[in-house]
Amino acid sequence: MNSHIYAVLKDIGLMIKRTWRKRLAFRLACLLIAIVVVLAVLGPHIAPYPRQGMGIEIDRSKALRPPSFDHLLGTDSLGRDILSRILFALNRAITTCVIVIAVSLILGIFIGSYAAIGSRILEVLISYLIELFLALPSVLLAALLSILMGGTYESILIALIITWFPWYARIAYLQARSLRELDFVRIPMYYGLSKWYVIQKHIAPNIVAPMLIEALSDTGSVVLEISTITFLFGIGIKSIEEPDLGMMIAYSLRDITTAPWTFVAPAVILALIAISFTLFGEMIYEEYHPVLKKRWWLWF
Repeated sequence: MNSHIYAVLKDIGLMIKRTWRKRLAFRLACLLIAIVVVLAVLGPHIAPYPRQGMGIEIDRSKALRPPSFDHLLGTDSLGRDILSRILFALNRAITTCVIVIAVSLILGIFIGSYAAIGSRILEVLISYLIELFLALPSVLLAALLSILMGGTYESILIALIITWFPWYARIAYLQARSLRELDFVRIPMYYGLSKWYVIQKHIAPNIVAPMLIEALSDTGSVVLEISTITFLFGIGIKSIEEPDLGMMIAYSLRDITTAPWTFVAPAVILALIAISFTLFGEMIYEEYHPVLKKRWWLWF
């Protein structure tokens, strides 16, 4: 299995290399993603005012100051450095996104595959449950589940995983269903090997490529959904002191006419994250499925 996954990752690397050579927009997206990831990792260490970035320290005497050499992106209504807040918020957003995507992907692969090779009753039950989850608005469902679980950061993580893994489970189910009648799947089951063994050794390695492509394509959507939930409902945030892009945008609306920089900075950063990850994922998806290529991408 490890060698197969290595081969899949190598193929994805080759697709990225081909797309890099052909598409200017893809190169720009990769550059933006690299900058975002570096800032997310190093942000807490390079923030000019780390205590303000974490929300521990406020300075009302410097409230709503415009961008300057001391505060490159200005300060908010509590006198905190907006650049430091954004750097800490980036770390939180990217970490949350990686956890949600990774756990949802693993759950989706195993649940969808088990539905495909399990009993008929189990297949129908899991399929209908997946379709039920997909039919519900994911943002509202995640917000409701998070509220029911206490509204903490951990609860929003679990809620997002619950709303995202059905998408991957559906893809895994369709992929595994096309493999279940093949000999390399049927023979091990005929000789009594467990379904989990068959999934791990024979099904998962053969469906992981489209699943990874889909995960790359969904990264921007997950970041947007996290910020949307915190923006609309304030869920997952214990107080306004915690750095979060959605919460920063929400609390900047009351000062948007007098201090527009408090809104523009986090909004532009969030938009760039969503656009860059979406461009990256969609172009890799099109390279993997050339028949589905969207012609308007060729303008770039």
